Amino acid sequence: MKIYAQLFIGMALFGTGTPSAKVVSEAFPLFLGPFLRLSVAALALTPFLIVYRRRLPRISKPDWIKIVVIGGVGIVAFTLFLLTGMQRVNGVVGSVVMSLSPAAMATAAVLFMHDSMGWRKILAVTLAVAGVLVINVSGQSIQSSGWDLILGSILVFCAVASQTLYSLLGKQLIKDLRPTVALPLIVWVATLLFAGPGLYEAASFDFSKPTLNEWGGLFVWGMGPLAIGTLIWFRGLSQVPPSTASGYMSAMPAMALVLSYFWLGDEFHPIHLIGFALVFTSIGLVTWAHRVKEARQEKTQCAADSANCAMPC
Repeated sequence: MKIYAQLFIGMALFGTGTPSAKVVSEAFPLFLGPFLRLSVAALALTPFLIVYRRRLPRISKPDWIKIVVIGGVGIVAFTLFLLTGMQRVNGVVGSVVMSLSPAAMATAAVLFMHDSMGWRKILAVTLAVAGVLVINVSGQSIQSSGWDLILGSILVFCAVASQTLYSLLGKQLIKDLRPTVALPLIVWVATLLFAGPGLYEAASFDFSKPTLNEWGGLFVWGMGPLAIGTLIWFRGLSQVPPSTASGYMSAMPAMALVLSYFWLGDEFHPIHLIGFALVFTSIGLVTWAHRVKEARQEKTQCAADSANCAMPC
């Protein structure tokens, strides 16, 4: 149960990024906000690099390449794709496209990591997408049109692809490195990539304008989904197939909505309860699928040991 808790909590903390990013994006320039957010996370994670500093020289070249790609694509590109995409479409369109995250993760796991998808996982991903759509689209309407709708949707989908790459490459990386070693390096790479344009905007920015709530949003955006959320997510991800982890990605928009009720004052609609029910049902299904797979593996191993040792299981 600890593994499933890590996956759920990790994705739930990812969900704190949506409302906090909205607060920050309205108070800080395009590059400065993400740069400050990454700086908060990087400084918070640096003590891990100090503790495990003797392991750094032993990191292989392929792992360094993965670290740079995850930092550059999984964090920097994701942030820019999402922010620029959401400037062209409203929240409904963005939510619809982002709801494809569980399906994108599961599909990529099958295509690129040769993961297996049984009927339970397929049903779980379907329910996850349906639940996210119900949660985000109910009571709203699509206001974008024309090229803005097309380009904005493409940019948000590129953010989904970046997030998928982040998890898949992250799973490969943490086979060789502890999450407490890999994550600080990834975040520092992303921080340095944002440093140039971020510092340029900082030179002309009035830091006395943001309110306490907006500075709090910056701290939550850095610590919640990135420093703490990713660390917990990577720990759970290291112990399950990507297709299993994909079912838990629906916890992200569910938590984002709950937090938006209290922080942003978003309106509650009773139909949201149906969305939450679908999301938690999908999580239960994918957990069940993983437990069934574990039980089969244990039974097969037990049978092999019995045959080799002539002993009953």
